[in-house]
Amino acid sequence: MEKYKNTIDFEEFIMADLQTEEDIKEWLTISLEEFLEDGDVTAFCRTLEYACKAKDKISCLPQKTGASKSNLDAIFKGESQPQMNTILRIIKDLGYTLRVA
Repeated sequence: MEKYKNTIDFEEFIMADLQTEEDIKEWLTISLEEFLEDGDVTAFCRTLEYACKAKDKISCLPQKTGASKSNLDAIFKGESQPQMNTILRIIKDLGYTLRVA
Protein backbone atom coordinates (compact mmCIF):
# COMPACT_ATOMS: atom_id res chain seq x y z
CA MET A 1 0.00 0.00 0.00
CA GLU A 2 1.27 3.44 -0.93
CA LYS A 3 1.73 5.93 1.91
CA TYR A 4 0.31 9.38 1.53
CA LYS A 5 2.50 12.39 2.18
CA ASN A 6 2.37 13.73 5.73
CA THR A 7 0.66 10.63 7.12
CA ILE A 8 1.72 7.93 9.54
CA ASP A 9 0.37 4.45 10.03
CA PHE A 10 -1.67 3.40 13.05
CA GLU A 11 1.25 1.83 14.93
CA GLU A 12 3.37 4.96 14.47
CA PHE A 13 0.42 7.01 15.74
CA ILE A 14 0.07 4.87 18.86
CA MET A 15 3.80 4.75 19.54
CA ALA A 16 4.01 8.55 19.28
CA ASP A 17 1.40 8.71 22.06
CA LEU A 18 3.26 6.30 24.37
CA GLN A 19 6.26 8.43 25.24
CA THR A 20 6.28 8.42 29.04
CA GLU A 21 5.75 5.91 31.81
CA GLU A 22 2.50 7.70 32.69
CA ASP A 23 1.28 7.45 29.07
CA ILE A 24 1.89 3.70 29.06
CA LYS A 25 0.23 3.15 32.45
CA GLU A 26 -2.82 5.15 31.39
CA TRP A 27 -2.99 3.25 28.08
CA LEU A 28 -2.91 -0.11 29.89
CA THR A 29 -5.41 1.00 32.56
CA ILE A 30 -7.94 2.16 29.98
CA SER A 31 -7.46 -1.01 27.95
CA LEU A 32 -7.93 -3.23 31.01
CA GLU A 33 -11.11 -1.35 31.93
CA GLU A 34 -12.39 -1.82 28.37
CA PHE A 35 -11.51 -5.52 28.52
CA LEU A 36 -13.52 -5.89 31.72
CA GLU A 37 -16.47 -4.23 29.95
CA ASP A 38 -16.38 -5.99 26.59
CA GLY A 39 -14.24 -9.12 27.14
CA ASP A 40 -12.15 -8.42 24.01
CA VAL A 41 -8.91 -10.15 25.00
CA THR A 42 -7.44 -9.55 21.54
CA ALA A 43 -7.68 -5.77 21.94
CA PHE A 44 -6.12 -5.99 25.41
CA CYS A 45 -3.26 -8.13 24.07
CA ARG A 46 -2.61 -5.60 21.28
CA THR A 47 -2.36 -2.95 23.98
CA LEU A 48 0.19 -5.08 25.80
CA GLU A 49 2.17 -5.47 22.59
CA TYR A 50 2.30 -1.70 22.03
CA ALA A 51 3.30 -1.15 25.66
CA CYS A 52 6.12 -3.68 25.27
CA LYS A 53 7.30 -1.97 22.10
CA ALA A 54 7.14 1.46 23.76
CA LYS A 55 9.30 0.21 26.62
CA ASP A 56 11.60 -1.67 24.20
CA LYS A 57 10.82 -4.98 25.91
CA ILE A 58 9.45 -6.94 22.96
CA SER A 59 12.66 -8.80 22.12
CA CYS A 60 13.17 -10.22 25.62
CA LEU A 61 9.56 -11.34 26.17
CA PRO A 62 10.08 -14.99 25.23
CA GLN A 63 12.77 -15.41 27.90
CA LYS A 64 10.86 -13.43 30.53
CA THR A 65 7.45 -15.05 29.97
CA GLY A 66 8.49 -18.58 29.10
CA ALA A 67 6.35 -18.36 25.95
CA SER A 68 7.84 -18.87 22.52
CA LYS A 69 8.14 -15.95 20.11
CA SER A 70 5.66 -17.60 17.76
CA ASN A 71 3.15 -18.06 20.60
CA LEU A 72 3.54 -14.43 21.66
CA ASP A 73 3.10 -13.28 18.05
CA ALA A 74 -0.08 -15.37 17.80
CA ILE A 75 -1.39 -13.87 21.06
CA PHE A 76 -0.68 -10.31 19.92
CA LYS A 77 -2.35 -10.95 16.54
CA GLY A 78 -5.43 -12.49 18.18
CA GLU A 79 -4.76 -15.92 16.69
CA SER A 80 -4.30 -17.59 20.09
CA GLN A 81 -5.93 -17.14 23.47
CA PRO A 82 -3.33 -16.27 26.12
CA GLN A 83 -3.09 -18.01 29.43
CA MET A 84 -3.53 -15.74 32.43
CA ASN A 85 -0.02 -16.47 33.68
CA THR A 86 1.42 -15.30 30.34
CA ILE A 87 -0.51 -12.02 30.58
CA LEU A 88 0.64 -11.53 34.17
CA ARG A 89 4.27 -12.23 33.24
CA ILE A 90 4.12 -9.64 30.47
CA ILE A 91 2.62 -7.08 32.84
CA LYS A 92 5.27 -7.89 35.45
CA ASP A 93 8.07 -7.57 32.87
CA LEU A 94 6.73 -4.12 32.01
CA GLY A 95 7.21 -3.22 35.67
CA TYR A 96 3.54 -3.18 36.64
CA THR A 97 1.19 -5.12 38.88
CA LEU A 98 -2.56 -5.64 38.85
CA ARG A 99 -4.70 -4.68 41.78
CA VAL A 100 -8.36 -4.80 42.57
CA ALA A 101 -9.76 -1.37 43.28
